[in-house]
Amino acid sequence: MLSVTRSILVSAPRERVSEYLRDLSRLSDYEQKVDQCSVTYPDAQTGIAEISGKYFGLPWRGVFKMEYTQDGGYRSEMVRGPFKRVTGGFHLRTVSGGTLLTHDEHYVLSVPFSFLKPVLRRWLSRTMDLELGVIKEGAERLHRLRLLENIDRDVRIPA
Repeated sequence: MLSVTRSILVSAPRERVSEYLRDLSRLSDYEQKVDQCSVTYPDAQTGIAEISGKYFGLPWRGVFKMEYTQDGGYRSEMVRGPFKRVTGGFHLRTVSGGTLLTHDEHYVLSVPFSFLKPVLRRWLSRTMDLELGVIKEGAERLHRLRLLENIDRDVRIPA
């Protein structure tokens, strides 16, 4: 099994980070391995994402089931795709200064590809750091937008 976990501090409350992440149509904005994404929501706690993109420079397609978690993030599992098994997710924890966002990915590789683990681990760490940076910027921007919306709603200037 190949597992990689990365974290970042987001200067926004957990609710805003969750709001950003739970809009699964944003996957292609932050997920480095996804170029296109189509999402359906079978129920309020689940999303199904059909994606295509490049993995380690090679084209690939997959379908993932995402289940929202109580901490505001989600767990994902590949239900169709090129790997034996892929799981991952995002976890949120309120900390001083904002939200600690942790991202993990776990791959079960077939035996012929096991020798690639060290290279894939470094590559995944880099792509996950980039993803977390994009999510951080997006969630912080969403937080500022919501603050401005609250100010606009509270302050009514007569015309």
